[in-house]
Amino acid sequence: MEIQAHIYRYHPEKDEQGQVKSYSVKMEPGMSVLELLHQVHAKHDGTLAYRYSCRGAICGTCAVKINDVAGLACKTQVADVVVDGAIKLEPLTHLGVVKDLVVDQRPFWDAVKATMPWLNREKDIADEKMTYEDKLNKHQLDQLSRSSDCIKCASCYSDCPKVDEMPEFIGPAISVQVYKQMFDPRDTALNTRIEYANAECGVFACDKHATCVKVCPKDCRPLRAITFIQNKIKEQQAV
Repeated sequence: MEIQAHIYRYHPEKDEQGQVKSYSVKMEPGMSVLELLHQVHAKHDGTLAYRYSCRGAICGTCAVKINDVAGLACKTQVADVVVDGAIKLEPLTHLGVVKDLVVDQRPFWDAVKATMPWLNREKDIADEKMTYEDKLNKHQLDQLSRSSDCIKCASCYSDCPKVDEMPEFIGPAISVQVYKQMFDPRDTALNTRIEYANAECGVFACDKHATCVKVCPKDCRPLRAITFIQNKIKEQQAV
């Protein structure tokens, strides 16, 4: 079956603005969106730029907008998203376009770095024998496990309506990273993490659209992480 792939194209040295170009692609059984891009690159235009690495929905590198919704190209089946014999592919939003489907992820990773994505331990505190169940309830523990599954694909950040309205909002993925450290019982930087999360552009800026939950390819449940962080901040303020 032949389908039309409408793909956003932009070359920074040649184009003032991007444009959509169409390519006729043979849709094979079980074909992923990433395989479709490979076919376009091999048979139509070798200058097409897009990112990919693991091909197994682990690295998050291949995230693009598929029919206006962010998703992993390697995980998404073409047959599931083709509409009237066509599919539209665009770069993630809220991140500048470098070329074609490749976006500048430096602001996103700078935001991850700003969360201090590592454990903070005071040198004079000896490690204690414990299990996570001693310190967290089952819902918090489940969220900690889900937060560890985040692959930083930025799909949730791309499709977050709040980022449209407030570009400085830390966003769902960064909130998941904050949760991962804030709720780890071994960490001793709670006050610093609360100060970061409680900023004007922090978790309380979330309007709870839940778009992040719908597009997350690993079911990390960012909105629940945000809610738990909000509750933690309120608890600490009440002390």
